[in-house]
Amino acid sequence: MRFADDVLQLYLQHFNNNEHDDSLELFVQSILEQMDHNDLLQLVQRCNKEELNKILTNYLREDIEVKLKNTSSTTEDSDGNMTWKKVQ
Repeated sequence: MRFADDVLQLYLQHFNNNEHDDSLELFVQSILEQMDHNDLLQLVQRCNKEELNKILTNYLREDIEVKLKNTSSTTEDSDGNMTWKKVQ
């Protein structure tokens, strides 16, 4: 993804090798916060299917991992839908 390559180049210009772990997420978030909704949609529209799959896989994996850490069990409602019970 061209955008990721551009962000990487900017990042490497501003940080040295020792700072990567602490600053990468904050750096990426600060760039994304400067973009409006249309800018973000344009980025997504330029992605091919493989890139979209990678983006969604990473997002869903992280989101599910967080939810699993904050849950103890699931229950099924009358329609057969699973709901998560939070750990108290």
